Amino acid sequence: MVCFVRFRFVWIGKTRDRLLAELEDGYLRRLEHFIPTERIWVPELKKDNQSQVSARLDREARSLERKVKEGYLVVLDEAGREFSSSELSARLQELMNRGVHEVSFVVGGYGGVPEPIKQLASLKWSLGKLTLPHELARVVLLEQVYRSMSMIRSLPYHK
Repeated sequence: MVCFVRFRFVWIGKTRDRLLAELEDGYLRRLEHFIPTERIWVPELKKDNQSQVSARLDREARSLERKVKEGYLVVLDEAGREFSSSELSARLQELMNRGVHEVSFVVGGYGGVPEPIKQLASLKWSLGKLTLPHELARVVLLEQVYRSMSMIRSLPYHK
């Protein structure tokens, strides 16, 4: 099996909820047994009034763009494609087989992922029809990537 150089998890803003931050840290530690990982925080700009939202999203987009310049870009987006755990595992295995060296997963902040970043995406992935707080979506993403890697390695985590 060919392996990625790394997985990058790019968040807009740090996780404020202590319990969710602990879960994130735990899944990142587990993932590092399989593959090098990196978590990157792009500063979340403070909430503006409606007239300033597009300017804030433009600034966030520029910050994100500097972090995800190369490799395969996965953006979490409510309009994206839904995957079962098995389908996600197969997709990641396919990327490894193709020799992709870097996969970046982007989760937006309270305003979502800026449109210019969505347009750069290799894949738009939806976690489902439920609306989740972005901090919880990060944990779900990490758990599903960990589950996928466990499946690829034929470990008993996925049952």
